[in-house]
Amino acid sequence: MTQTYLLGIDIGTSSIKTVLMDGTGRRRAQHTHCYETIQSQPGYVEQDPDGAWWTGTRAGIAACLEQSGIHPSEIAGICASGMVPNLCPLDREGRPVRPAILYRDNRAIEEAAWLQEHLGWESNLQDVTPKLLWIKRHEPEAYGRIEMVLNAHSYIAFRLTGVYSADHDIAAIFGGVYEEKRHVWLPERMREAGLDPKVLPPLCWPMDVVGTVTQQAAEETGLVPGIPVVAGTGDSYTILVGTGTVDAGEGLIYLGTAGTFLGLERSLDDQVGSCPFITGGARFLGNVLTGGEITRWFRDSVLLREVSYQTLEEAANAVAPGADGLFALPHLLGERTPLANPLAKGVLFGLTNAHTAGHMYRALLEGVAYALRDSYESSALPLSRLVISGGGSNCLLWRQIIADVLNQELTYLPQGDNAMGTAYLAGRGLGLFDSFRIVRDRWLGDGERIVPNPAEVERYDRRFAYYQSLNALCRPAFEELARLDLR
Repeated sequence: MTQTYLLGIDIGTSSIKTVLMDGTGRRRAQHTHCYETIQSQPGYVEQDPDGAWWTGTRAGIAACLEQSGIHPSEIAGICASGMVPNLCPLDREGRPVRPAILYRDNRAIEEAAWLQEHLGWESNLQDVTPKLLWIKRHEPEAYGRIEMVLNAHSYIAFRLTGVYSADHDIAAIFGGVYEEKRHVWLPERMREAGLDPKVLPPLCWPMDVVGTVTQQAAEETGLVPGIPVVAGTGDSYTILVGTGTVDAGEGLIYLGTAGTFLGLERSLDDQVGSCPFITGGARFLGNVLTGGEITRWFRDSVLLREVSYQTLEEAANAVAPGADGLFALPHLLGERTPLANPLAKGVLFGLTNAHTAGHMYRALLEGVAYALRDSYESSALPLSRLVISGGGSNCLLWRQIIADVLNQELTYLPQGDNAMGTAYLAGRGLGLFDSFRIVRDRWLGDGERIVPNPAEVERYDRRFAYYQSLNALCRPAFEELARLDLR
């Protein structure tokens, strides 16, 4: 049989999405497998690599094969992408030593501060190195059993092929132990921090073939042995590809679990064989850790799932812009941009007994929009085209609020996603495609235009200035709260 199909696996914060694409960009099958995140205490965010990621991958592959009816021998290649950076520690048999610590985890505050104070490292709390140092200090028995540290997508590649890997894009954000010019690990930096460099995986590029499906993986997934597996990379890269955000001057707001704002100074085609987010060709313009998730939190944890998202949107839409003086700081897991502040908390300010659930929901949607603008304004990167995608963008009201707050026309592409971009990477890695523009021009449609409302743009400008003032006023209060430890 002619091998013409591509399997893309995207490991998200709350689910894995698996998609089977043909070479023309037609989606032949897809499956979403949801799983739990372990949050044992505030600031701790973990997942089970085997019970969540591998189980979800197996379920997705089986579902796609069943839906499509194709024989697995027709699959030309496989690629996984995922949330990054994470710390997935494995023992010498390749089994997880403990649950993986996710990028959103804020536990290693003291370790990051120590690395900066004693070694001069520019560490932040998403990095792997301070988290690894935290394990060494707080879980020495577990640390002693670690032989290798992977990320979510490289863990799936390992389970499929038996080969350890780390793509250069992820190595560059591992946390101070990678040389960007020579594209090599720096084992001496690991030793300087008191960490064992043996845990650093072999390096590769995102579109390199790292191995082929093993007999064991084939038996577990329903695939056939020998299918090439492409290394893959973090989801920020693949969501750019999967939404056709591929040329210089284009940007993307992705409202997944987190709200991520990305922009390109150079086209992705011009950056193959480099680390775009390190060279500056691709840039993180903003990150709201509880971007899309804030709606789920409000419905499930505050309202206890008593209403649908559609009902909440209708209630918020019935409230005037500005939510009658109610403001939200959406920092439920701390603030990453424009200023990193792991001590930041979520705030509803201006609450009165006249405010309803609709007011609160609208204030949360507006708060995320303000946070995105706050970060974007510090980036100084003008955008000629701005795409919005992700589950949160399914809310028409939210799309309009963001367009009005940013005073920027948006292109809504609900069909574009990480899984599609990851499937394309599999094909690109196998030499089936020669330009990322194929996704934009052939695989995706034109999308829906969301145009700013001039009257609301002016009103939101005033409210945004107040949001910035409120955010600044709360910073010392967050610090005081951390010192008091009032839990």
